[in-house]
Amino acid sequence: MANFKQSSRYANSQVTKNRSGKDFLILRQPLNLLPDQGDTFITVLQEHLERPDIISSLAYNDPDYWWVIFEFNGIRDPLFDLKIGQNLRIPEIERVLAALTELET
Repeated sequence: MANFKQSSRYANSQVTKNRSGKDFLILRQPLNLLPDQGDTFITVLQEHLERPDIISSLAYNDPDYWWVIFEFNGIRDPLFDLKIGQNLRIPEIERVLAALTELET
């Protein structure tokens, strides 16, 4: 198994070899997170465009969880899918960490 930080979107992924012997990444299952009344919202501003780490820092005081916010909001491409004025739903960090732990089992 690859050695990625738990906060990485590649956590719980595996590196394996194809028939040619080249490494490739088998991605993990999606996080098991549903909308909840404890979720908060962040409105995308100009300074957030092309900087998903800023959104994660605002939400969690940690730039590493941007991918969770984007996955939760159905955003596939952080550089092109964000729009000024868009509201992003932010799951509580406790729920995020629990969902990451659940992937490990």
